[in-house]
Amino acid sequence: MNTTTLYDLSSSKKIIAFSGEDAAHFLQGQTTCDVLTLKNSDAVFGAVCNPKGRVITLFHLIKHDETYYMVLSSDMASIIIKRMKMFVFRSKVEITDASNDYKVFGINQPLPPAMSSLLAPLKSIKYQSDSELSLLIVATQQYTTAKTDPSIALQSNETDWQLLLINECIPEITTETSELFIPQMLNMDLLNGINFQKGCYTGQGVVARMHYKGTVKRRLVQFHTEKDRAAGESIHCPDDPNSVGTILNSLNIGGETNTGLVVLKTSFINDEALQLDDKSELTLHKPTYGLGE
Repeated sequence: MNTTTLYDLSSSKKIIAFSGEDAAHFLQGQTTCDVLTLKNSDAVFGAVCNPKGRVITLFHLIKHDETYYMVLSSDMASIIIKRMKMFVFRSKVEITDASNDYKVFGINQPLPPAMSSLLAPLKSIKYQSDSELSLLIVATQQYTTAKTDPSIALQSNETDWQLLLINECIPEITTETSELFIPQMLNMDLLNGINFQKGCYTGQGVVARMHYKGTVKRRLVQFHTEKDRAAGESIHCPDDPNSVGTILNSLNIGGETNTGLVVLKTSFINDEALQLDDKSELTLHKPTYGLGE
């Protein structure tokens, strides 16, 4: 029997539902993506920023039957719900945690038609158009079925999934890295996560100014190293008192081998390896989608 590998992301992903007649306009003013052009069953990548343009969280947003579903890191869900409710005021918007109604799988291969019929996903969200790396949003009933179906190889250890994201240089924000980066530092402009033609949103002035009047001085790249690194950790080079980058995430992939993503000064990105002041070394890899140089 052919099997399809699904990554169970129910412990690391949650879903927030936004409903009500003002939901679209409300989200339009809170996110970097163009919500008003989102059609039924479409999906878009985006960020919620603070007034200084720093990313609070990243998310994927889908529209289904006039309800918008935001898929984001589980440790950010309650923070975002609380924050969004602060800005509702008189808008006709309901914000609820829909994680009990829908669950999230990861997949890195085409979804077979029979599997699509079995799972009946609310949406399959591709990270990039030329990649099979995707999120599947499924109703809890189908999620329960998938856990017992013999044609599904369910992977509950998320290490392999995180490695897939790292290898494709796909950023994710958790509480350790929230409010540290401007969206462009996370390559959001290269991943279609920012719409520069839409109207105002929280943090828009800073994000737009970097796009139109400045240059992006830090970018997201992959690294390999022998030393363990922590999310949010600043890294330094010898004879330089200032930080040259910040670790977004780090994953041990066996023995003393670690890989992850780092937001690094662009002046160092063309180096094959970066020597740090603690005597360790980062081997650098640019994303396959390019850095827009």
